[in-house]
Amino acid sequence: MSKRPSLAVAPVSLLAEPDLSPAHKRAIEGALRWAWAQLAVANPKVLRNGTEEEVTYALQEILNDRENGHRRAPGLGDFENVTRGESQKTSDGRLKKMPDLTFRPPVYPPVTNTTHWGCFVEAKLIGGAATVGLYCENGVQRFANGEYAARMQSGMMLAYVRDGRKPIAALKSRLPLYGADVLSPRTTDDACLSNHQRSALQPRACVEIELLHLWLQVLT
Repeated sequence: MSKRPSLAVAPVSLLAEPDLSPAHKRAIEGALRWAWAQLAVANPKVLRNGTEEEVTYALQEILNDRENGHRRAPGLGDFENVTRGESQKTSDGRLKKMPDLTFRPPVYPPVTNTTHWGCFVEAKLIGGAATVGLYCENGVQRFANGEYAARMQSGMMLAYVRDGRKPIAALKSRLPLYGADVLSPRTTDDACLSNHQRSALQPRACVEIELLHLWLQVLT
């Protein structure tokens, strides 16, 4: 869970980078759905039985695949390569925290440092021993306490779901423990949005962050 602030010391605000545009966020979500559908045909075994690392690597490969000089993933034509495991600095200055995937569109003029800027994505398996509790503790918490996307106003949680769960039903009782004050449905039941307050984090406060929870279903 997010750290409890000391009431005796006011947190210092951390410089925020500009949020990604709605169009670029939609492009990332669409590209992930497309890559998942490609894997479901080309390598369904990795979706059913692969480790989190194996599934994430397979997605990264497809997202960066090119044909005749053009990127195959729809909507990512002008994005940088999708990277995996980029080390980030937390809001309290620690290193070696690494979100699973990072997406960066063409850099916006207000961006001050691209190391801290982009769409940072944390991926988790759901099903069997890979519980919703671990999804929150080892995923959502890292955004809520400023370990991931400390300078960003949005990020993404990505689930590889093997037991048919859907995000709103699975998360509605858990996310308030991680500073979430909104859980909003999307047009499909495999995704939702949550907002997490980070203004009281010590020693450096972060801007509120909106998380997209995209739960991709493994078809049996």
